[in-house]
Amino acid sequence: MTVLKTSLRNFLAHKGRMALSGTAVVLSVAFVCGTLVFSDTLGATFDRFFASTTADVTVGPAEEEHAQDTGHARTVPAALAEQVGGIDGVAAAEGVVSTTEVTVVDADGEDVAEDSAGPTQAGDWGPAALRSMELTDGRAPEGPREALLDADTAERGGLAVGDALRVVAAPGSFDVTVSGIATFTTPNPGMSMVLLAPGPARELLLGAADAVSEVQVTAADGVSDGELKRRVQEALGADAFDVRTAAEVESDLTDEVGFLEYVRYGMLGFAALSLLVGVFLIVNTFSMLVAQRTREIGLLRALGSSRRQINRWAWRSSCRS
Repeated sequence: MTVLKTSLRNFLAHKGRMALSGTAVVLSVAFVCGTLVFSDTLGATFDRFFASTTADVTVGPAEEEHAQDTGHARTVPAALAEQVGGIDGVAAAEGVVSTTEVTVVDADGEDVAEDSAGPTQAGDWGPAALRSMELTDGRAPEGPREALLDADTAERGGLAVGDALRVVAAPGSFDVTVSGIATFTTPNPGMSMVLLAPGPARELLLGAADAVSEVQVTAADGVSDGELKRRVQEALGADAFDVRTAAEVESDLTDEVGFLEYVRYGMLGFAALSLLVGVFLIVNTFSMLVAQRTREIGLLRALGSSRRQINRWAWRSSCRS
């Protein structure tokens, strides 16, 4: 009973130390847990987005060993889609326009993607875009001066149907009017999307009416991605184009956002520092309390308390203080 009364007295006498020690531990553990949850959630968002936008097989321009970066997007012939569509095992083949070498500004000259977490991507409105987006306001673009804008970017920039935008691309700059708003049906990893009609997208974004960024291929029932890749390579030539399965494309895209791992390690480093500070605070508090209570410990021993009771009392007092 004497040990209990002493513990309670010390607990009430050092409420501030108890609060600081408990706060240090809670904040440290919360920082670590929050870092892991944040990084895993962001990574899962990118994975779901890549999975929803990737075709069974993608045919793109072949990698050139000594190619120089001219600022212009690399392309394949638009007629390649029809050629690939005739290969046995292909259910559908579609030429797609997609480039991130663009900047989109509003009427005031401000970048509409300034507050977004990801890059700005421009492309064409078609089956590929419909895998991850749906038209929720206005109408699809019909002419060379109309474009769709994603709902997230429109909300951040206060943009609506009928507003004017200027697109700065490698072939040149051009003005468009927002004809509609498209909403992501999958988690948006922070990208800003501007989508034109297929024909104008080729000319204005790629600089050639007979070119596309890549051909996305859908496999027929019963044909695996690996088998379809083999058939496409046999028909086109093994080194003529870059042919990849959905898994290979997703892996490459995941590598491109590998910075997430560095963000995770950096945040865990700060969490480790906060945890170290918490541990130092607890150890220091424990050492001070033991030094201050040497006489109390001697008195309790004189009253008949066992060594185990003294250790338990000292531990509980340190935790509470």
